[in-house]
Amino acid sequence: MIGVIVWSSESREKAVIWCEDQAALAYLQGRGEMADPRHWPQPGDLVELEAEMIGNLRHARKVALLSEQSRPDLPRMLEQQAGTQAEPRLKLVASRDAGRVADDGDDVAARHALRICAAG
Repeated sequence: MIGVIVWSSESREKAVIWCEDQAALAYLQGRGEMADPRHWPQPGDLVELEAEMIGNLRHARKVALLSEQSRPDLPRMLEQQAGTQAEPRLKLVASRDAGRVADDGDDVAARHALRICAAG
C-alpha cells in the first residue's frame, strides 16, 4: 500500500501515515519497522507499507521510502484546511413524543427522543 507521512518525530521514532485506501491512519513506531532504518521519514514523504490491525490501532509494517518530500507542505495544508471547516448546520432537538410508549410495545422515546433538524 502507498501512504504519505503526515506527522513524524525522529527523536521519538514515531510517525503517522495517511494510506491510499483512506481507511484508518497507520502508526509507525520504531526503526525496526523501516526497510532502511538509517532514514527516518519526514512529513510529505511518500512511502510503501504493509498495515496490520492490532486491537483498534493500525500499525505500519515494512515501511519503505518511495519519494522524499513529495509534499513537504502537507502538514501546513492540512492545518489550514482544518481551520476553514464550517460548523455543521445541524442541531439536536427533543421530540414531542419523548417518553410516550406506543401500544404495540415499541418505545417511542427510543425512536423519537432526538430528532435531527436543519438549523436555520
